[in-house]
Amino acid sequence: MLRRQSAQFAAVLKNLPQGISVFDETLHLQLWNEGFIEVLGLPPEIVVRDASFDELTRVPAVRGEYGPGDPDEQVRARKALAMKFEAHRFERIRPNGKAHLVQGTPFHIEGQLAGFITTYTDITESKNAELQLQHQHALLNTIIENIPGGVSLLDGERNFVAVNREFRRLLDLPDSLFERMPVAARELAHFNAGDIVDDAPRAPEPYIFERTRPNGTTIEVRGAPLPDGGFVTIYTDITARRKSEERLQLAEKVFDNSPDAIMISDHDNRIVSINEAFTQITGFASEDVLGEDPRILASGRHDAEFYRRMWDELKRNGHWAGEIWDRRKSGETYPKWMTISAVVDRHAGKLTHYVTMFSDITERKTAEQRIHYLAHHDALTGLPNRFSLEARLDQACVEARRHAWNVAVLFIDLDRFKVINDTLGHHVGDQLLIEVARRFTGAIRETDMVARLGGDEFVIVLPDLKTPSDAATVADKIIGALSTAIVVDGNELHTSPSVGISVYPDDGGDSDTIMRNADTAMYHAKTLGRNNFQFYAEEMNRNASERLDIERRLRQALTKHEFELYYQAQLTTQDLRVAGVEALLRWRTGDGRLVAPDRFIPIAEETGLIVALGEWVLRTACRQAKAWIDGGLAPLRIAVNVSARQLRKQDFPDVVASALADSGLPAPLLEIEITESAVMEEPEEARAILVRLKEMGVTLAIDDFGTGYSSLAYLKRFPIDHLKIDRSFVTDVEHDANDAAIAVSIIALAHNLGLKVIAEGVETDAQLALLRTHRCDELQGYLFSRPLPADAAGDYLRKKNAPAA
Repeated sequence: MLRRQSAQFAAVLKNLPQGISVFDETLHLQLWNEGFIEVLGLPPEIVVRDASFDELTRVPAVRGEYGPGDPDEQVRARKALAMKFEAHRFERIRPNGKAHLVQGTPFHIEGQLAGFITTYTDITESKNAELQLQHQHALLNTIIENIPGGVSLLDGERNFVAVNREFRRLLDLPDSLFERMPVAARELAHFNAGDIVDDAPRAPEPYIFERTRPNGTTIEVRGAPLPDGGFVTIYTDITARRKSEERLQLAEKVFDNSPDAIMISDHDNRIVSINEAFTQITGFASEDVLGEDPRILASGRHDAEFYRRMWDELKRNGHWAGEIWDRRKSGETYPKWMTISAVVDRHAGKLTHYVTMFSDITERKTAEQRIHYLAHHDALTGLPNRFSLEARLDQACVEARRHAWNVAVLFIDLDRFKVINDTLGHHVGDQLLIEVARRFTGAIRETDMVARLGGDEFVIVLPDLKTPSDAATVADKIIGALSTAIVVDGNELHTSPSVGISVYPDDGGDSDTIMRNADTAMYHAKTLGRNNFQFYAEEMNRNASERLDIERRLRQALTKHEFELYYQAQLTTQDLRVAGVEALLRWRTGDGRLVAPDRFIPIAEETGLIVALGEWVLRTACRQAKAWIDGGLAPLRIAVNVSARQLRKQDFPDVVASALADSGLPAPLLEIEITESAVMEEPEEARAILVRLKEMGVTLAIDDFGTGYSSLAYLKRFPIDHLKIDRSFVTDVEHDANDAAIAVSIIALAHNLGLKVIAEGVETDAQLALLRTHRCDELQGYLFSRPLPADAAGDYLRKKNAPAA
């Protein structure tokens, strides 16, 4: 019997898929199988009966399989642990990557400790399966299940000849049942475990099946026949695997039926899976996107910095959530709320996937925008409301404080609106207000704001004003906007605005004060007869009234022939002969009074009247110069000032050509003077105009040089002939060393560039002497002649220059 059992055990040892080792109580090897040698990677020659635990353990220790450290210390530590003869169970990863389940238990013979039995199960395949399952289903954070196994050996008579502790644990069997072997398999029926044995086929062939225990545990039973007709059977708890599969099936249902789009990409951020909601939202099907980078969805509305911050947060926290705009397959861009989660293999510590979920928030954004619009705009007119007005005015005051600008507030109340509203009804009143809002909006700049406070009250904010008086121009436009009737439902309605104006910072240091003072000024306007505007500051009212009066009369002055030209001579420095004259505009009103140029020319510039006025000056000057030549004077140059507005008009060279052709004046005798600041507003466009003028033969000069901000690089590129030193540098050359140095430097600079220099504002002999010393080419100023009317200027020229031969 013993021999038979010995043969059976030998067969079991040989055929078991696990490695088996048996050490006696002195830790010397007594039994083993090939699996033991293969699993531990031991040299076969040292695996002999009575081989010591120390000798066999030293092999993997020297290979470093127990970790870093002294192999002798590791052997001693493991021997000390083995000498306790306690059951143990652990997993071990070999250097070749194979995973093994090591299970050991002491055994006794006749009640005496006889040694230790250890099994070494290759669980590489199950481990790999678990890892693969974890990688495939990281959405649910599937944990790789460690599947332990129970072992039983049945002989041909269906008696248990050997079982391990895991077998007894899985089947909830008492240890006492197996204290004496063999144990008939039918005995398990007393413990609700008989079915597992009874259901195993009796034919000598491998088998596998599953059973669910009363406690809910599902066990996989895998058996293999032994040569003697018995079976070796491995019992594996697969409860966790089955539950994991159920969770996976649930996850697949969630994935497929989620209303939110789900996209899974690999560690290289290539799309590997999408759900149906993804296709419904984006229009992209699986075949369109699988293997692609998610950037194919990008809308182009976000810059590189946006994506850099997004990826930084994702790498730092493993998660990102936010609003983003993407593009559908149709090309339409849309907003969405998106979350991205990084999936990390907890065992390997490596990133494996990204899980992205998003929903289309177009409808929500539209609703939010509508709510925001309603919160910031008047429902009737669509104009900004009080809330928006206060925010814009606060911002304008902050910017004005930073840039030393002015901000004006126009508080407007409609005259007679209540009568219209009460008489014709609210519908007519509402339509009137809508049209008033439209007209007010058309009367202001894009940078300005018109808001409705409610009822018939409107407020206009004018930021970045250069001068407070500019507000009067806008107020005049507002009054003009309502000068014509408004027709509503066949009713011809007339209303007018009463406008109050306050200016930051002169009339208040904060937005509340400015608004309150504008309201006060508006009531003042109403008491003065309505349909007018009033400044909060009385002085501003006087200035505005005067300015508007000048503007109105200026528009009629050309047709009334109230303008005339005066001429001031320009003389050569060395012999003081007249080289040319400058045409200077004067305005003589109908009552014979002269209006100073500095009072009307800035207004002409702002209103655009300077273009027509400048053309009149150009044509008149050309005709006068030709008349002097025809009258016997030697040909001389006549200089005409051109404004920035004229220079910006593309047809300006054509206007010059027309003036020359109509007058018969040779082009070289016409000098166009442009201020330094005018050419530097748009230097490239100005240069193109100047080149065209130069090609016509016209002489070009930069006026007021030294007061602007032109660079030498640009100065060299402009095809100019003359530089005029501004009078501000000439006035104090006798007493101010800095002014003298600037004037001398301009002369030297111009000569180095091949240009002639004209100094204007020369009034003393000392100034003449200094400019002559430093070889200034020409002079202009009261020392030689004041600006003179045409006839007087002609007499002056005849006296200074000999007539033409």
